[in-house]
Amino acid sequence: MNGDDPLEVLRGRRSRPALAAPAPGPAELHDLLVAACAVPDHGRLRPFRFVVIDDAGLGALGDAFAAAHAERSPDASPADLARTRRKPLRAPMIVAVVCAPVEHPKVPVWEQRAAAVCAAHALTIAAHVRGFGAMWRTGWYGDAPKVRAHLDLLDTEDVTGWIYLGTPAGPVPAPRPDAEPAVTWLR
Repeated sequence: MNGDDPLEVLRGRRSRPALAAPAPGPAELHDLLVAACAVPDHGRLRPFRFVVIDDAGLGALGDAFAAAHAERSPDASPADLARTRRKPLRAPMIVAVVCAPVEHPKVPVWEQRAAAVCAAHALTIAAHVRGFGAMWRTGWYGDAPKVRAHLDLLDTEDVTGWIYLGTPAGPVPAPRPDAEPAVTWLR
């Protein structure tokens, strides 16, 4: 990766499902999160926050995922719940990007959600630039009452994404397709 060419950085970023230790250290993570905060943010509201989960916190998050799974599917097998409990252990660190909209007369909630999405994406790019891998995961767990309580989310907040962070392991995923099919010209 050529860190001097922003277009190469953007073209070279890939979701990395296989992540190993080490994760970013405290100073490295701080730098990544500062970069993630430099996103478009109408009104400078910073309508997002980050919940960093590592070490024993990953196991506790897995317990919350499993409790949510058991509540949602009472007939789930112990093996199913064990698989769910291991989901957060796929990386040495997770950053939950939380959309935290604020009341504002000129900035609608959809714009604030867009800022949170931009922050999540910027975090994945910043991780890539610094040599870390990232995988943005979503799913119903962020909406589950047991997981929301575990993260101490307010009623107005929601999980925009689970950004799994670590050192890339395994092969580099294939290049992205060309942009041409997604382009329409109006002249």
